[in-house]
Amino acid sequence: MRILLRSALLLACLAGVSPAWSAPLPPPRIATVDLQELSRMSKATADLDRKVNAAKQAFRENAKFKYEKIQEELRDFRVESAAIPQAERAERQSSLEQRIAGLAEEEKTAMAAIDSRGEATMAALQGKLTGIIKEIADGLTVDLVLEKTSYDALVKDKLLAAGANDITGLVLVFLNDQIPTVELAPEGAAP
Repeated sequence: MRILLRSALLLACLAGVSPAWSAPLPPPRIATVDLQELSRMSKATADLDRKVNAAKQAFRENAKFKYEKIQEELRDFRVESAAIPQAERAERQSSLEQRIAGLAEEEKTAMAAIDSRGEATMAALQGKLTGIIKEIADGLTVDLVLEKTSYDALVKDKLLAAGANDITGLVLVFLNDQIPTVELAPEGAAP
């Protein structure tokens, strides 16, 4: 009997609280950002691309002179090779081939290093972009910001209702205003 009374009292208390539980929650305010469009349209990523390409071109120009010097030595070697003893000829040819291979490896390493510096700069830029998106979301009182392709997939799978605000243009304006240019990360910077 006591258990029955406690259960009845508990149900009465829960019935009094129940209307507050059953009140509908307001729908979340969702915004989307198209990161691919931001990458294509932002001044900072265009500036970074220009600087990475300029660094690569500067290295290639510098390497070109070294390569041309070795090519000239190789031409001279071919002209003189008939007068050089076989052992010395093989040694000089091997040395030239190793230098050419060394230049090719040096270029490959340098290009990877420049790409790595570009990636480090892009990572820093993405951190600043996240701050800009948070600032805009707070100003618009947005509850959730999703990348546009993720949002579209959720809507397509009917896991989320359509109707999010696309804030890509606004983010692009702030990004271009706050970060119109970037500096390529210094040598040795990790991505």
